[in-house]
Amino acid sequence: MSAERTQHNARLFGQVAPTYDRLGFLTLAARHLAARTPIRAGDHVLDVACGTGTVALALAERVGPQGTVTGTDLAPEMVEVARRKGVGAVNLRFEVADGAALPFPDATFDVVTCAAGLFFLPDMTAALREWRRVLRPGGRVVFSTFGRGLLGDLPGLWRERLAGDGVKPGAPPLGRVPTPAAALDLLRGAGFTQAEAELTRLEYVLPGAGARWADIQAGLEGAPLATFPEARRAELRAAHLAELSPLFAGGPVTVPIPVIVARGIRAAG
Repeated sequence: MSAERTQHNARLFGQVAPTYDRLGFLTLAARHLAARTPIRAGDHVLDVACGTGTVALALAERVGPQGTVTGTDLAPEMVEVARRKGVGAVNLRFEVADGAALPFPDATFDVVTCAAGLFFLPDMTAALREWRRVLRPGGRVVFSTFGRGLLGDLPGLWRERLAGDGVKPGAPPLGRVPTPAAALDLLRGAGFTQAEAELTRLEYVLPGAGARWADIQAGLEGAPLATFPEARRAELRAAHLAELSPLFAGGPVTVPIPVIVARGIRAAG
């Protein structure tokens, strides 16, 4: 089952890789994680489930020429996008790798980060232990997840629209790490010390219904659209824009992005 889920995730994220950077709320959340990650010049950093490289690129600027940032992702298509964005950065590289079976020796990195990726891994505790393995003693893990209420009522409206066709939108399994307490339990269960977790409610502004539809098309929510004929996709778009229109009657809409950032230390010894 784990192998099947891993392969499914690789295909799914490979499918959305070309449009992934259009998802403004994910970029917002990734940059928040990067800003909340303690980094020193010269650190060697691993960014697991790096996607298109948003976190890795931000951290590469902070570690300086003496440090390095390595980004890994399960989907080769994601890695290719990240490599194109990172051209010219001498301290940055990207590799295809399973976040739960990393191709690195023990005690290689000073920091391991993962933005909104842990909940996709079949065995989250085993993945965290793998991240702990590649950390040097005293090294830090920093990962993020989403709290309850991501994007407010918007995902529910799209889910109801697709229900008439007997399908469900693609969605991250957010219920696996829904609270800071759940994140702390995972860190401690994987052997990390000085565990801490904080919830921050970021704000994401959508200028109009068209922007919401663009997000649906660009990410996991819109994955089922590929299974419909072009005419049915057009019908769904028109119907959903019509039901979104009243929400934007007064102008741009701001929806919550509840981001949980959790940190822990690999104890020395």
